[in-house]
Amino acid sequence: MNDVFPLGAHPPLRLLLLGYGNVAQAFLPLLVSRNEWLVQQFSVRPVISGIGTRTHGFFLHAEGIDARTLLAQSDPLHWFSSKSHQMENAEAFLQAGKVAGASILIELTTLQPQNGQPALDHIRTALLAGMDVITANKGPIAHAQTELLTLAQQQKAQLRFESTVMDGLPLINLAQFTLQAVGIRSFRALLNTTSSIVLSLIEQGHPLEESIHRAQEIGVAEANPWHDLDGWDAVMKTTILANNLLGGQLTPFKVKREGLRSLSNDEIHTAAAQGTPLRLVSQASRQNGNIFAEVSPQRLHADDVLHIGKGTTSIISLETEAMGVITLVEHEPKVAQTAYGVLSDLIIVLQQRRN
Repeated sequence: MNDVFPLGAHPPLRLLLLGYGNVAQAFLPLLVSRNEWLVQQFSVRPVISGIGTRTHGFFLHAEGIDARTLLAQSDPLHWFSSKSHQMENAEAFLQAGKVAGASILIELTTLQPQNGQPALDHIRTALLAGMDVITANKGPIAHAQTELLTLAQQQKAQLRFESTVMDGLPLINLAQFTLQAVGIRSFRALLNTTSSIVLSLIEQGHPLEESIHRAQEIGVAEANPWHDLDGWDAVMKTTILANNLLGGQLTPFKVKREGLRSLSNDEIHTAAAQGTPLRLVSQASRQNGNIFAEVSPQRLHADDVLHIGKGTTSIISLETEAMGVITLVEHEPKVAQTAYGVLSDLIIVLQQRRN
């Protein structure tokens, strides 16, 4: 099989990947499985023109390699780098990728909740180069969404970030394209799967450290599990939703945050025994013309719609003016759902280009 996919009559859609963790590795086979659909719908054939990681380095293959060829290798990342030119750093990688014809950056690096870096600079650089950007990284969007969207508009580029909250569930796209003018007043949600898993395991009698280890084995925890348990992951997501659903202008430091450190095992066991388990709840609402947002442990009573969220299930309940209360549930999501969110953003980018 050739390294470069035979393009035929269809021009290549050259993609750059920053980050090659679980989401990127799930995205590539999904891209392969939908390759012919993308050809039929948009008359382009996606190829991977660059892969960059903080530890492995930044590698550019100007013509682009078909994802099917890449996945056929025993070590795709090492094989890709052996066929490619190494760039000095991420900025050089992005600039050279643009010159080589890459038009979309898919940014999937690790969350840094304090300031969203270095992913924020990666996205800025790509947008300034006129590239469309798709990211699953919550940090840059939570800290600098307004700035980045303004920059994208100035450069006539697109910025999509569906997978930053609730994986591939079309929540942000739903609000943008389907629930226009519905008038969302508030939301309450379970958005952090790690905290839900850890709390449920403690309820079953497992110690904290073992519960954290199990959450890491499942693959739901961030690289630093305390980003989850201290509420930072949920704060990032709450910020993004407050800004996109309620029209806020929040940053993460404007969201009231209380994590799980203050909870004792006795409190967790007692709450569960009384049928009101503790869970880390995200909520935001308009109050006197302002947006108030909070992340905190709350007891969930049986009549609370969030009570149905079991295991790693994520759930959000929207209070709206025109449609009453709308509840969306994502049952036991895995990394494949996050990868689908990236694919759905890719599809929207291509649709918007066509319009």
